[in-house]
This record gives sequence, structure tokens and C-alpha cells, in this order.
Amino acid sequence: MKKWIILAVILIGIVGVVFFLSKGKNEEKIEVVKGEVTRGELSLKVSARGKIEARDRFELKAKIPGVIMFILEEGSLVKKDESVAEINDKELLARKNQEETNLINYKNNLARLKRRLDLRELENRVKETEVLFGEAARQIEANNKLFESKAISLDELKRTKADYDKIGLQLEIVRTQLEEKLIARQEEITSTLSSIKAIGVNLTSIEQQILWSKITSPISGVVTQKEIKEGSWVSQGQLLSVVVSDKEFVAKVNLDEVDIGKISVGMAASVIPDAFLGRAVAGRIKKIAPSPRLKEKINTFEVTIELNPTDIDIRSEMLCDVVIISGIKKAVTKIPQEAIVNIEGKDYVFVIKDNIASKREVNLGFRNPNEIEVSSGLKQGEEIVLSPPLELKDKAKVAIKESEE
Repeated sequence: MKKWIILAVILIGIVGVVFFLSKGKNEEKIEVVKGEVTRGELSLKVSARGKIEARDRFELKAKIPGVIMFILEEGSLVKKDESVAEINDKELLARKNQEETNLINYKNNLARLKRRLDLRELENRVKETEVLFGEAARQIEANNKLFESKAISLDELKRTKADYDKIGLQLEIVRTQLEEKLIARQEEITSTLSSIKAIGVNLTSIEQQILWSKITSPISGVVTQKEIKEGSWVSQGQLLSVVVSDKEFVAKVNLDEVDIGKISVGMAASVIPDAFLGRAVAGRIKKIAPSPRLKEKINTFEVTIELNPTDIDIRSEMLCDVVIISGIKKAVTKIPQEAIVNIEGKDYVFVIKDNIASKREVNLGFRNPNEIEVSSGLKQGEEIVLSPPLELKDKAKVAIKESEE
């Protein structure tokens, strides 16, 4: 009898332990991170991966053929209008000196032609002959009267006429000579003026080529490419160097056509370089490509964002995250994105009340990478579970733990 009593006590103890362990297991709480339903502004954002590039990029090409005498190395800093490369200009300088000498000679010759020194003798002969011709004409007139009064003979009158005709012929000859000389002189002046003009054009061209022999940077920046070595011959139009701005940058992203309708030129954006995580550079959309590019069967549009000045040491070709603020919706009920659980195409949130997590279906609206609008199903101030663990079920007991930030 005593034996059976002992066995009964042991059995009751075992049952009690099992019941206690079972009860403890059922009462175990799941640790969760708590969030809250809030109401306020919701920034509508479009996010994408992108790349930082220099705002300005210039390819410097040779405008004249020649031998490269000097060229900056890659990585060299340059100021605006500073020489990046130089082409040998000795031949051009020699041609310039020769043309300048020719110009002086032609101008001196033009001055000589305009002084008419070699015409003075002919002009004087014409004047002298004109005087003689006038005197001969008056003599004829006087002798005609004398002949009529029989004061002189016919032979005397004929000699006077012969002298008049002779002087008249001489006058015609010297006038013709002077006219021909004047025509030749004018032609020579015209030719000289034409030569002076041609030399001027040549000089302008040579001087321009001398300027082109110094290839200068149109901006202050850095040399990123050097395509030729010193001593090499280059042809007209050949690429020599590439210079980019080192202080002014843009970010370029390719946005899906689904997102392109949400943005416009002038919208604010934040650019976070991979090399400086957590540090954002502000900017604004400067340009949206008018037509898409097909990439992996998806139409994308290139968007250019001009970055504001910053103390962050950003550089060209850095990868980055880009967030474009496409709009702001005011007075909305919103929750963090990580509170949403999608089950079989429906959206749910676990609402915490009295340490019980209840699964509740919600209708969602606009969203950004961090927050999402709840159009129905939740009220401001309600507590919700963030990043619900897989084991969390409807009506489960929960214990609140600190946020894992």
C-alpha cells in the first residue's frame, strides 16, 4: 500500500512538471521592434543607381598639323586658358617674318607710286608744249591778218602753219605718253594694293595658326586623357587630350519609363557617393533625355543632375545612389516600409495592443524608399511591428525590444 502511495506522488509530480513546462512554453513572448502610425507629409521619391561625372568635358584636338613639342601628363591640374599642349611653330614664325618684310616692301612701293616722281618730267613737257602750242596758235592768227594786209608773203604764212602743226603733233604725242603712263601707274597701284591685301590675309592666317599651335584649356580642371607623346607628328583634327572640370559635377542616372513621368527639370535631388556613404550632395535635375534607350528589354531615360558645391571630395566616375524628390503629399497617414507584410498578394501590418500582435489588412497609397501611405486600415498613434519575424503569428504575444539601428 505504501508503495502505491509513493508511485502516485511521483506521478503527480511528473504531471505537474510537464504542465508547468507546457504552460511556460505557451506563454513565451516573441521579441519585436515597435513602430508607430504617424500623420504628416510624405515625400515622394524616385531612387536609382548612378554615376558622377564632371559637368564639363572637353576634347582638345589639333587645329593644325605639326610636331608636338609639349603636352601635359594625365592628372595635371590646369587653369582656364593655360597651355595643355604645344605644336612646333618655328616654320610659322619664319613665314610670318617673311610676309611682314614683303608687306613693308609693297607699302614702300605704293608710297613711291603715289608720289608720281617719274611722271613729273612728262607732266612738265606737256605743260611746256601746251604753252608753245598756244603761242603758235596766236602767231597764226596774227600772220593771217598780216597776210591779208599783204604785210607778209604766202611762204611766211605757210611756215607759221607748219610750225603750228608740228607743235600740235608734239603736244598730242606727249599727252598720249602721259596718259599711257598714268594708266600703267594706276594698274601698278591696283596690283600693289591687291598684293598688300593678300599679304594681310596670309598674315592673319599665319598668326591664327601660331595661336592654334598653343592648345589651351577652355576651363579650369584636370587632364584625364593624354593621347599623344612629345615629338610625335599630329594631323589636323587629331585628339590630343581630354580636360574635365574638377570642381563642378553632375550625376547621371537611367530611369525606367515608369518613373520618368514622376519627375521634371528643376526637381531637387540627393546624391550619395558610394565612397562617402551617409554623406549626401544636393542637386537639381538639369536635363532629361528626350528619347529612351533600350537596355535589357527596358526603356530607360538618361537624367542629368547638376550637383551643388560641396566639401566632399567627389570625383568623376564615382558610383552613387540618387534620390529625386518628385513631390510632397501632405496630411497622410503613414508607416515605415518595413512594417508591411505581403501574404498572397495582400498587404498586412501587425498592430500591437496590450502586448498582443494582431494581423490587420491595410490599403496602401504613395510610397518612398522609407515610408508608405496607408489609405485605410490604420489610425494615427497605433503601434505596429517593424520587420516582423517569420515566426510571428496573428494574436501572438510580443515583447518590445530596442530598435536595431
